[in-house]
Amino acid sequence: MKKSIVIIGSGISGLCMGALLVKQGFDVSIYEKSSFVGGRTKSSVYKNHILDNGFHIMPFYKTSAVYKLLEEIGIVNDLKLAKVNDIAFYENKKYHKYPKGITDILKFSLLPLSGRISLLKVILPMAFSSVQKSEKYDNTSMMNVIGRLDRKTRAFFDAVCILAFADSPEHVALGEFMRMIIRANPFKGGTSELAYPAEGGYDTICKLVSNYITEKGGKIHLGQAVKQVKVQNNKVAGVILQDGNLVESDCIIVTHPAYLAIRELFEPNILDQSLQSMAKKLEKTTSVIEAHFCCSDKLDFRQLVFPVGDYMTKGIFFVTNIASSVSPKGEYLIMAGAPVPSEDTENPQKIKELTQKMKEEISQIYPNFTKSLIWERSMAWKLVESVVKEPGLVWKQKFPHETNISGLFFVGDSTISYGIGTDSAAQSSFLCYPKILKHLQ
Repeated sequence: MKKSIVIIGSGISGLCMGALLVKQGFDVSIYEKSSFVGGRTKSSVYKNHILDNGFHIMPFYKTSAVYKLLEEIGIVNDLKLAKVNDIAFYENKKYHKYPKGITDILKFSLLPLSGRISLLKVILPMAFSSVQKSEKYDNTSMMNVIGRLDRKTRAFFDAVCILAFADSPEHVALGEFMRMIIRANPFKGGTSELAYPAEGGYDTICKLVSNYITEKGGKIHLGQAVKQVKVQNNKVAGVILQDGNLVESDCIIVTHPAYLAIRELFEPNILDQSLQSMAKKLEKTTSVIEAHFCCSDKLDFRQLVFPVGDYMTKGIFFVTNIASSVSPKGEYLIMAGAPVPSEDTENPQKIKELTQKMKEEISQIYPNFTKSLIWERSMAWKLVESVVKEPGLVWKQKFPHETNISGLFFVGDSTISYGIGTDSAAQSSFLCYPKILKHLQ
């Protein structure tokens, strides 16, 4: 009997890998402990609005790894995407268009001419660099470059890092930031365009890919957790499910963050000590407070606004302006977010205080906000996603796809990949895919 390839987890990386393999005719079984696909991209319906668990976005639009996957398996036309391009900074009662290229930077009204020149001096060498050169700066903090800039010029980098990494420049490696700027450079085949599913809910992408997998004969087992990866003689032999059943397989792909997988899915010391140490180093989190606000008024026609100055709120997403399908007619969904210390995400009182602070700041920008507010919903996240982006913890310094165990592969945003959020998870699958094919052949 032919053994299935077993994939543990049905997030972006697990589904991408599953789709690539079933396209080649391989027998694939995905085991997912939750009752839904999508992992951290799950969305839910709350008071007739579609709410994402965190604001996910498709960076680099048609050049992103997620878009590439949809093209690769031939379903890109099944997904209607809305462009996210009405982006602005807000400072001192004025809005300033978010710059997407050299021409925009030269016209960037937030900064005086001297500030625009300073910004170009930083951005241009990055944009026309190479991925290979960027790796030389993987152990360098962004602050080495932007620390000496004035507050307004720094605001540009604050905004980009919030949008790209859900974090502040203090926690981002210069090499990782450079690779993002390279991918956004249209002169090198890139784009700074962003996109979001027009029907609302980033997990729309995951549902489309999971449907493709099952239509091609793959199996997705929801609500079935893997208890342990079985290893014999330095080779994978299968997985033991939570109910004790053994599923035999000589190819197992783990999509959980490496540090969690090693702790939860393997007997002690099965993997090399060096790998265990590396995984432990990668146990880093980006922590954010995010709040959804439903309003009766359309406070702004823009899609995204970055407050500049002494605001805790770093980004205001007008979700209904991006995708009208997320809200019932006459109601408008807003999401606001701010990076916070990790301990704040575990303190309900602190979450309440920070949400109130965001409401006050939004009211300063939009005086009609308070009277038009219908309901609010706060969320706090400690995420291990593209958070492994600190100096010394990026790109090739992440967890490897292959280990000392034959037939065992790791994919996901904590493994070797660069990119933003869900895009790094998809890119990781593309990078690992040839290695899996070589093993299977």
